[in-house]
Amino acid sequence: MHPNFSQSSLLFFLILFLLSHHFPCSLCLDDFHYSNCTSPFEFECGELGKIEYPFWVYGHQADYCGHPLFKLYCEDEHAIIEIKSRKYKVLKINPESQIIQIVTMDVLPKEHIVCPQSPLMDSTPFNYAPDVEMMAVALSYDCSSVGDHPGAYHFSCTMNNSLHEAYLATNKSVAYELESRCKNIFVIPDFPVLVRELKGLLNGSSYDVEEVLREGFEVQWTADNAICKECVGSGGTCGYDTTSNKSWCLCRDKPYPNKCSSMYPSAFSLLINFMLVLVRD
Repeated sequence: MHPNFSQSSLLFFLILFLLSHHFPCSLCLDDFHYSNCTSPFEFECGELGKIEYPFWVYGHQADYCGHPLFKLYCEDEHAIIEIKSRKYKVLKINPESQIIQIVTMDVLPKEHIVCPQSPLMDSTPFNYAPDVEMMAVALSYDCSSVGDHPGAYHFSCTMNNSLHEAYLATNKSVAYELESRCKNIFVIPDFPVLVRELKGLLNGSSYDVEEVLREGFEVQWTADNAICKECVGSGGTCGYDTTSNKSWCLCRDKPYPNKCSSMYPSAFSLLINFMLVLVRD
């Protein structure tokens, strides 16, 4: 090095050079967890739009991008989620209210729906949303007639390739009263439906029970909401550690348990440190 050109002078010109130039983002290498999950996935199946944590799309996203119980996949052009090994079609996702509208795959056929089963929601991250009303379903097997009841709405459904008569009852008492009229009636005591879809039946303006069932019901989810909020506030994106089975925060440098480190150096500071090493050498 020239004796009149000191290291400090060289450093000064290097910093001046850095400040006067714009460097491509490729110089800043983000951790692959962060890169793979930071942008919402556009899920065309089922027309759900952008998918964000805790949901993730099997076959299109890494499993650490979402919670394992919120895995979505496409089947016959339907967006599907499995809850306690039972398949549900996802109709809508509302990230703000954390509510999804789902329907059992049993009620999807356009003609006669498959006779419904009781949904399984206990001990899961999902709870019934406020707009859900618990009704009862009475399934008839080889009953010639059970008669009319003001609190029961008739519909037909198929099971084992046979057509059965069924009733959507306003409460358990009505369903069990129908059961007392014929020994071949099976009662599902708690069956969720949407209140807004029930209005037509209850006020007499509509008698399309199958349409009410096809709209399914809504559930509200919880999935480490506090940790995820803290993570996003620190500049990270929410993810899930499949090894420890805990949520984590995916950051530009690496994943953290709760939030990103404020000590993560910027691309500019990294370049400065690199130049300092060169000057010392």
